[in-house]
Amino acid sequence: MVKTSLPLVLLTRPRAAAERFAAMLWAERPDLEIMISPIMEIVYLKPKVLPQAEVLIFSSTHGVKGYIAAGGAPAQAYCIGVATGECAHAAGFDVLQIAPDLERLKPVLGREERSLLQVRGVHATADLAADFGHVTRVIVYDQPSVGLSAAAKGALASGRPVVVPLFSQRSVRAFAAEAVRPDGLYAAYISEAAKAAGELPSIVAETAETPDAQGMVAATLKLIDKV
Repeated sequence: MVKTSLPLVLLTRPRAAAERFAAMLWAERPDLEIMISPIMEIVYLKPKVLPQAEVLIFSSTHGVKGYIAAGGAPAQAYCIGVATGECAHAAGFDVLQIAPDLERLKPVLGREERSLLQVRGVHATADLAADFGHVTRVIVYDQPSVGLSAAAKGALASGRPVVVPLFSQRSVRAFAAEAVRPDGLYAAYISEAAKAAGELPSIVAETAETPDAQGMVAATLKLIDKV
């Protein structure tokens, strides 16, 4: 059966990340209608002191950019996610390893004998300094909530099917607080932990097989085919 209409895809990531993800979706499905309504924005911070360490740990492109903006110099780094690794490499960092998620990187960090610095945001899913004695932390960005746009809220209340990819536990909670009467919601989650972070009355939910952008593209496209 040929679909005569497609759902709206609503992206709630910070704008730059949402635009990158939209491009990935359009590469697979050029006919998609995509609305971008960031539910959080990125604000870079300048810490008074950048702690010294032999190796850095980045879990997002925001961490890389925030570290450079704060005056940090390129060094060796472990990265979580392909986009983070590519961003770090482009900024001149010597990327030692790109792990798909934090849990797979932890054994490597546990064996590392050098001093490590976790470069992170105000809100993070893991505080590595609490897990490892040789890890310190520095916060270089914040992600304050800004709320969904009126257009996004209207789309969610319209009854039209809306597919929403959700990339973190915090974004799930923020979206659940903002999404009033989401009548035709189809939600794609980056992980089971994100799915459990908030109660969303979705018609169908899909969890990414891998916790990265490509996994979320696949999960989003699966949902679109189920509408």
